[in-house]
Amino acid sequence: MFKSLFGKKKGRGSKPGDAPKDDSIRSAGVGDVVVILGFSPTLDDATFLIESKSRLESDFGNAYELTAVDGDRKVSIEWSNGDDLSILVTEHGEKIQLSEIGVDEDKLVRMDNKKSTDNFVEHQGQQFFYRNSYEVSYFKDSGPAMEGFYMWDFGSEDDQQAISVVKWEGIPFEVYASKALSPDVVSVYKK
Repeated sequence: MFKSLFGKKKGRGSKPGDAPKDDSIRSAGVGDVVVILGFSPTLDDATFLIESKSRLESDFGNAYELTAVDGDRKVSIEWSNGDDLSILVTEHGEKIQLSEIGVDEDKLVRMDNKKSTDNFVEHQGQQFFYRNSYEVSYFKDSGPAMEGFYMWDFGSEDDQQAISVVKWEGIPFEVYASKALSPDVVSVYKK
């Protein structure tokens, strides 16, 4: 759900729902197992069972989101459907409030209008710079029913971590912290 996922305009021939073209994370589906090297709290490998797979679309292209669990630990694993495989992992857990990253709704609107990469938010002592803001169409379980939300993306200077602010209609703002992963540390085992 970040600029690295949606950072480029769609290329010719890219259509909503294009099928994955390889057997990496792009081929993962419900019931499969994802192993992420060194991603457990003890730096051991983490093993997640995929519970759902949803599709996201924006003016910048398509991405997919897996919701997966390992016991009580729940994550979202997102990847782009572009030429370069970008993977982001978001751990579900404690909610982050807008005030914790130093913004409110008015400041987000100003950032959206200005679209300056000089703007930033702070989380746990680190700065995350404005990357983009845009509308996203969300297709739960990759089905035909669509819901929309608006998103603001912020990335660390090295683009290895991200903060996303999401606003669904009628729901308070949601803030997520994510980590970028190399495709080399992610394996999929089919059910």
